[in-house]
Amino acid sequence: MLGKRDYYLILEIPPISGADEVRRAYRMLSKKYHPDLNPDLRLYSDEKMKELVEAYGVLDDYEKRKAYDNQAQFQVRKRRMSGPKRAKADSASFARKPQYQKEASLLERLISPFIKKDEEVKSTYDPKQADVHFTLGISFSSNEAFFEQAKREFKEALKYDPSHLESLYNYAVMSYKIGEFEEAVVNFQKVLSHDANDQHARMMINLLREEDI
Repeated sequence: MLGKRDYYLILEIPPISGADEVRRAYRMLSKKYHPDLNPDLRLYSDEKMKELVEAYGVLDDYEKRKAYDNQAQFQVRKRRMSGPKRAKADSASFARKPQYQKEASLLERLISPFIKKDEEVKSTYDPKQADVHFTLGISFSSNEAFFEQAKREFKEALKYDPSHLESLYNYAVMSYKIGEFEEAVVNFQKVLSHDANDQHARMMINLLREEDI
């Protein structure tokens, strides 16, 4: 059922959109790209209309849309991977584990209130805390009303364990589901930077690529 690009991306709507939003988006875009209204770009308009019709044909049909949404690459990962790959990731993250900082000097304590902080201090490495936030993210991800919270929990898990690839993948998936397509692509690319063999991450990047012009 996969097309060349993600159907929600084609219709420019988030995957959590209702049926009315699907139809409204299709009507608006079909008017915008109809070949009769773009005589100077007819070939391009023809291709756009074919793409729109294909996307709408799936997303406007309850059963087809359900089957599309249930594909593996769109699902959150509910378990941490185990075995050699997990051990390798853990050892890599351990190598990056922050070291204990020495006690600040009197001068550092005196001037610290006047130093502008550009970003929050990163949380210390704590895989147990990462798993807590990962589990919370999984719980929130089962309800569309809490997708934003799920995304925040997966992001929090990554603060405690940057090698938590399932949280990284899930963060990208939740970004996708709420329509933040660029954010999703960036983080699926991060997944591939850790595991070049992640086929679902690669598939999502291909689905969310910019259109060919």
